Amino acid sequence: MRIAHISDIHANTTPSFQSRFRNLLESVREQDVGHLIITGDLADKATCEEYDIVIDILNDFDFRDGKTLTVIPGNHDVFPLVYQSFTFHLSTLREEFRREPVRISRELYRVLRTYRKFRPGHYRNALRYFTERFRFTFNTAHAVGGEETSGFPYIKHINEEYALVCVDSNFVSPHIKMFLPYALLKYVITKDMFVATDSPICSNGWIDIDLLRKALTHPSMGHKKMIVLIHHYMYSKQQVTRYMSASFAKTMSIVNRKEVIEELSDCNIECILHGHWHVTEEYPVCNGDLRALNGAGVFQKNDSRWNLLELTTNSIQCKAIKL
Repeated sequence: MRIAHISDIHANTTPSFQSRFRNLLESVREQDVGHLIITGDLADKATCEEYDIVIDILNDFDFRDGKTLTVIPGNHDVFPLVYQSFTFHLSTLREEFRREPVRISRELYRVLRTYRKFRPGHYRNALRYFTERFRFTFNTAHAVGGEETSGFPYIKHINEEYALVCVDSNFVSPHIKMFLPYALLKYVITKDMFVATDSPICSNGWIDIDLLRKALTHPSMGHKKMIVLIHHYMYSKQQVTRYMSASFAKTMSIVNRKEVIEELSDCNIECILHGHWHVTEEYPVCNGDLRALNGAGVFQKNDSRWNLLELTTNSIQCKAIKL
C-alpha cells in the first residue's frame, strides 16, 4: 500500500494556490497512491471559502472518503478568530519586522489581545466545524475522544497490519483563563498546566496524554503497527533554537513534548507524521527509537516535496518526492 503525506497547504482563494495544490495532487496521482494524509493547516484562516476550495480539488482527484483520505486539524484550522485578524504572513514575519518593527509589534500585541479573548467554546466550535466539513473522511474512523474534542483522537484501520492514530495537538483553549486555584491544583496533581502565555500566537501545541494513551492502547489495535498523525513537530527546543531561534522554539513547539514522547516510546509506533514547520524531511526522535516525517504542502516557501510511504508487512519505506 502506498500513502502520500503532505501538510500545511494553507488554502486561500487565489488562483495561484489552486494551481499549486493541483500540481501537488497530480504528482501524488503519478505515484499510484491509494491514500492521502494531510496533517493540519488545511486552511489559512479557516473560512468556508477556503475549505470549499480544498474539498472541491480533493474531489477532483478522487480523494472523497475515509478509505482514500485522512485529515487532522492544525492551529490555523482551530484558531480562526486569531488568524483572520492577521494583517501579516507568518512565513515572512521576520522580514516584515525588520522593515517595519513598530507596525508589526503593534499587530502582534493586537493578536495577543485577540487570543486572550478565547474561551473553551471557541476551540470546540472551530474543531467541530472542521470535523463537519471533512466528515466524509471520518466514515471509516473510530472516535476515541468525547464531544469536547469532536471525537479526537480517532483510530483508522487502513489494512490488516497498520492503523492510523489521528491526534489533535491543538488542544489549547480549554486551558486558557483557567480558574487559577483549579489550575494550580491540577498542576500539583498532574504536573500539567497550559495557559495563554504558553502560546502567544496560537502556534504552540499540547496533547492530552490520557486521550493519547486511550487511543494507543485501544482493544482494536491488537498487534497492529501504528502510524501517529499530529500537527506539531517533534523536534526538541534545542534543535529548533539551533536551526531557527529561541523565540521560534518558544512559540512553535509541543509544550508537553517530553510526556508525549514517553507515551509513544512504549507502543508499537512505526512512524510519526506531522507538519507545522514547512519543510519535508525524516529525522529520529528519542535517540532513534522513533522516527518522524515532517511534511510540507503548497505553502509559498516550502521545498516543493512530499512524503511517499510504502507499507509492507515488515516495515515502512519512506522517500521524499520532488514536484
